[in-house]
Amino acid sequence: MTDPASTPACPKCASAAHTRPKLLLIEPFDSAHFEQAPDTRFGCECHGQLRVDGLKPHAVAEAPLQQFVSGLYCQACGIGFVPDEMAKPAPQRWMPTPQGFRPIQPDGSLGPPQARMGEGHSDAE
Repeated sequence: MTDPASTPACPKCASAAHTRPKLLLIEPFDSAHFEQAPDTRFGCECHGQLRVDGLKPHAVAEAPLQQFVSGLYCQACGIGFVPDEMAKPAPQRWMPTPQGFRPIQPDGSLGPPQARMGEGHSDAE
């Protein structure tokens, strides 16, 4: 049995009172659909990036069951979700400006202009 105090809150109602573990079926990555509609999932009106390739490797089962994920379900809102620690971090987004490329910060503001994308951001080798 899981401890209710450690259960992540539902992203819609922000409460953990009605959240319970549930096996979720998520879709594989579809590059053709992603090019046409990057912010929506095919086959439902969900928003977000709940796809196999958007999860950390430890959260994905081996083939052929990789589409089944141990997630959470909010009975009050009727939505399934995974805890943040299962998801890969979102990639850095950039906006081209006349001054150079500017990173888009998590709060939506723009960072300092840079001559090219990735400048000033070090990647772990």
